Amino acid sequence: MADAAPFLEITNLTAGYKRGLPIVQDLSLQVAGGEVVTVIGPNGAGKSTVLKAIAGLIVIEGGTIRLSGSDIVCTAPDRLGQFDLSYVPQTANIFTTLTVAQNLALAARRCRTAPQERIAAMQELFPDLSDHRNIRGGGLSGGQRQMLAIAMAMIAEPRIILMDEPTAGLSPKASQDVLKVVRSIAEDGVSVLLVEQNARLALGISDRAYILADGRNQLDGSARDILNDPAVAEIYLGGRRKGAA
Repeated sequence: MADAAPFLEITNLTAGYKRGLPIVQDLSLQVAGGEVVTVIGPNGAGKSTVLKAIAGLIVIEGGTIRLSGSDIVCTAPDRLGQFDLSYVPQTANIFTTLTVAQNLALAARRCRTAPQERIAAMQELFPDLSDHRNIRGGGLSGGQRQMLAIAMAMIAEPRIILMDEPTAGLSPKASQDVLKVVRSIAEDGVSVLLVEQNARLALGISDRAYILADGRNQLDGSARDILNDPAVAEIYLGGRRKGAA
């Protein structure tokens, strides 16, 4: 169950890949503890840019990003682990030439204590990975790769995970499996900020959602309300209003 107080709080964020050319402008959002929050919107809306700004990968020109009350703007990406944050990019999120076991062992170097126990915990949480522990990452299916990427993010026991398009390129079944894992992560108290093009499926496992367009907030609310709003469905979810010709 989500906590009431926000763990992640973004206020009036302006950021982009080059100073003076912001992609995200004056954007604000919050994620409470143990909550899944999905960011949706058309291509080019700035969804992935938000995650990269939090992860310290692009230029931030204004606003604040607070994790558990601490402002992390200008924090180097390799220091964000101390704020209990993990980031799963859309691509290049595992080492394809290493085995599953080697990927997990490398990720476990971030563990503060008992790395072997954390590796064992991930193998229990993702039994398919245990069965394929000696398979190189490049030999895994798309769904297995995403499970490995999530396991690598989870291994250091973060309080929040940023996930960028985890179902991209996956089959409908694999997409459902990945998002079920996302929901289970939140049920264990870990917050998830999710960017997804598969909006309907993502909203179905989310607590709240934000809709972006042109790098700005357009709408936010409970995921269920947004999913069931016929006007929103027509504009952003590929639906049609009742009675439309």
